[in-house]
Amino acid sequence: MRRLSALLLLAACSDYNLENSKGGNGDAEGDTAFDPEGANHSDDDYEEDVDPDVCEPRTIEARDVTQTDECQVEGDPVGSFTPVVEWKKEAWAVQAGSNQVMMMPAVGSLNDDDGDGDADENDIPDVVVVTYGSEDVIRVVSGDGSGTELLNIRNSGVQGQGGVALGDIDNDGWTDIVAPTNQRTLVAYDHNGTRMWTSGNLSSAMYGTSDNPAIADLDGDGNPEIICGAAIVSNTGATLGTGRAGIGNVAGNNVGTTSFAYDIDNDGVQEVVVGNALYKRNGTAIWSNGQSDGYPAVGNFDSDDKGEIVVTVGGKIRLQDDDGTVLCSADIPGAGAAYYGGPPTVADFDGDGEAEFAAAAGSRYSVFERDCSVVWQAATQDASSGNTGSSVFDFEGDGVAEAVYADETRLWVFAGPDGAVKLESKQHTNATWLEYPAVADVDADGHAEIIVANTGSYSGFTVFGDKADSWRSARRVWNQHAYTITNVNDDGSIPAKPARNLETYNNFRSGDIYAGTGGYILPDLSVTVDDVCRDECDNDRLVAWVSVMNHGFEDVTTEVLVELVATYSDGSEAVVGSTAVTETIPAGRALQAFEYAVESGAGDITKLLGRVDGGNAGPGNLTECIEDNNQERWTEDLCPDR
Repeated sequence: MRRLSALLLLAACSDYNLENSKGGNGDAEGDTAFDPEGANHSDDDYEEDVDPDVCEPRTIEARDVTQTDECQVEGDPVGSFTPVVEWKKEAWAVQAGSNQVMMMPAVGSLNDDDGDGDADENDIPDVVVVTYGSEDVIRVVSGDGSGTELLNIRNSGVQGQGGVALGDIDNDGWTDIVAPTNQRTLVAYDHNGTRMWTSGNLSSAMYGTSDNPAIADLDGDGNPEIICGAAIVSNTGATLGTGRAGIGNVAGNNVGTTSFAYDIDNDGVQEVVVGNALYKRNGTAIWSNGQSDGYPAVGNFDSDDKGEIVVTVGGKIRLQDDDGTVLCSADIPGAGAAYYGGPPTVADFDGDGEAEFAAAAGSRYSVFERDCSVVWQAATQDASSGNTGSSVFDFEGDGVAEAVYADETRLWVFAGPDGAVKLESKQHTNATWLEYPAVADVDADGHAEIIVANTGSYSGFTVFGDKADSWRSARRVWNQHAYTITNVNDDGSIPAKPARNLETYNNFRSGDIYAGTGGYILPDLSVTVDDVCRDECDNDRLVAWVSVMNHGFEDVTTEVLVELVATYSDGSEAVVGSTAVTETIPAGRALQAFEYAVESGAGDITKLLGRVDGGNAGPGNLTECIEDNNQERWTEDLCPDR
């Protein structure tokens, strides 16, 4: 059985008239579609213009396409808000006595569900947690609702209440796990659960309990670094630097670290952010403002293009400029000497187009304006630590975010504008440290779910969804405690030069890529096989032209894959041409068609299929308003069998 080698040819020799193109095969025998002069010609004209034994290069130009109305909703909600428990993971087949979870559940794909040899955005996401009790165990559980335990990593020495960070740190195409240990080191495991490395001792830079690592490519060289507290570690575990001011922690008062990387000053280079300093990759301070350290977050709260840093510490919240200048500060309602205030969240809570910030404390969850004034506060219960975090998502698609928060006894969802209670679920308990619920499409059903950690009466973690399956779509990754939408790609890879989240989304610890739009718009990709030339079948060669179109109302800026797939006479299939499209696919436009030449084996092909973003078989790299129109089969004759 012969197999094909595919060559992408850039053709720009002739114009192409799309009218009636589906009936043509490019051989000039009754084919009125190929038009060298921009108008249809007779067969005699083609005898002069086209060699009947050669597939001539041609250009099928970019063009307008019709847009699908359902890809645009202006100001109307996408769905209802009727939360239910979809599934939970409370019991474990391995080390059953370890079933308590006091960390933010991380979400990413570590398992090859579709059998294509990798784990990426086309696979079912997985939930990664650390359980404690009889032993501290890293758990990887399939997000499909079955409760399948994919990995149980024992004897790791990880912090039982510490967080994890997920990302492809060694550039092998697979998502890895990084976690802090009780020995104040970092440990990395690959997707199979094999230990990759353990760092040196980082005791001066980490707290030792409830530390939360973050992954970023600080120097943009394609090799990510890991940040934990004030420590910067390479993707092989070597210590690159240690800051000497804060560690992203409420020093001397409460647990854990929540530092991360961000390009605060818009100079194209990410800095390490802690509560009272910015560090370079080698740990040198860019500035240190002499304030108390604390838990940080970043957003843009003024008219410049630089970021501001929100910090919670000692029952207070403050806003710092990009140079460390304190812009405002306030007491956190419900905080005090014992209840310090948890890591802050940034979002447009009221839909006014400007970001606010929020924090929880011992007995209140509060949202603040950019001048540190309190917008609203809601009663909660967190007397055990008073420093839990929260997340944000626009579940209904009405352009307004909801705050998602879990205290000791309840999972809460508050309306962004006024704090009205939208969910008060008692199917949750936790003794609380720095954990908070993650929001992701954990089962790849096209809708967001809430994943919340439990200790005490409830254990493991619980997944909440909408009874009507109407919640807006979400990403299938939430990879670290200091999560922003642009810090990780959909496939778990870490961007060398990430887009600044504050420019596109201006949120922090939020999965909401649409809030504040007053509605929603989505893309809708489709693909067509415009024509196939069979003139060179005698040479066992054929050429096909494939177009990708966006019928939606949102430009596609995410990389997507266009493919031409051949079916052989023995029933097998193979990709015979592919293009990773990195250019923008504008709303309402088709790109210039891609030309693929099958240089051998054309006689064995019985069918051709064009597809984009994985076709119709399963979830792709892009969220669309219509997911089942991503492929088209060529229905005309191909080369005869040889």
